[in-house]
Amino acid sequence: MKKIKINLRGFPGWHTECVVMSAKKLGVPFDIHCGGVDHILIHHTNEIAQAEAAFGKILAKFWLHGEFMLVEGEKMAKSKGNIFLVEDLLKKGFNPLAYRLLCLCCHYRSKLNFSWKCLEASQNALDNLYEKVGEMEIESRKQKIENRRIKDYKEKFLNFINDDLDTPKALALMWQVVKDKKLKMEDKRRLLLDFDRVFGLNLAKVKKLKIPQKIKELVKIREKYRKEGNWQKADEMRRKIKNLGYQIEDTKEGPKIKPSSENLTAAAK
Repeated sequence: MKKIKINLRGFPGWHTECVVMSAKKLGVPFDIHCGGVDHILIHHTNEIAQAEAAFGKILAKFWLHGEFMLVEGEKMAKSKGNIFLVEDLLKKGFNPLAYRLLCLCCHYRSKLNFSWKCLEASQNALDNLYEKVGEMEIESRKQKIENRRIKDYKEKFLNFINDDLDTPKALALMWQVVKDKKLKMEDKRRLLLDFDRVFGLNLAKVKKLKIPQKIKELVKIREKYRKEGNWQKADEMRRKIKNLGYQIEDTKEGPKIKPSSENLTAAAK
């Protein structure tokens, strides 16, 4: 293609910068171009025009424009003081992937309303998922013949993702897999790891956590206090166990030991 030399003063606009960087790093055309809905009218329209004029090709095959994120029902703005960074989530003890999970729960074409309460619910859901995955075992070296049930789940997942990136339905399908009593644990894990190639929640890194013997001994002591009716001592023991990174859930079958969010996050690194 003939090169055209144009002498201009100043610097290129950001439309041109984006086209040049995209072409250099990804080639033309590349698969997916993302951005906010506010980029449609001016920025992306200019990118398309400039790329087609320069290369005679479309710049990207698919354009995904995400809606705005609200904070407690209001538009995010510096003037309102409601702009948060990932660093702010870390300071409050949240796993950044809990925010990713929160975003996946909302379709990209819909506004996402951020609140600390919603993020806390998302963190609890992520902890639950890590705990479930950690309980699943997989024989990684053995190739299993996929049954029809597994194939159906994979086909449904692919259909949801290909249907305008419908991540909320894909997530609902993921939880359906977790609760499916007809699937073997190793098959569940394989499916979840396959789904996670899209979700990016680090499920492949989740390891089964072993409860330390010290924690088990403390739980026994707490149970002794409970049977004696010494609720004050039992509560003190619960707090001590919590400070060590574990929680106690009292069930009909006896106390169940659950790792804290910090331990579950560490198990996925």
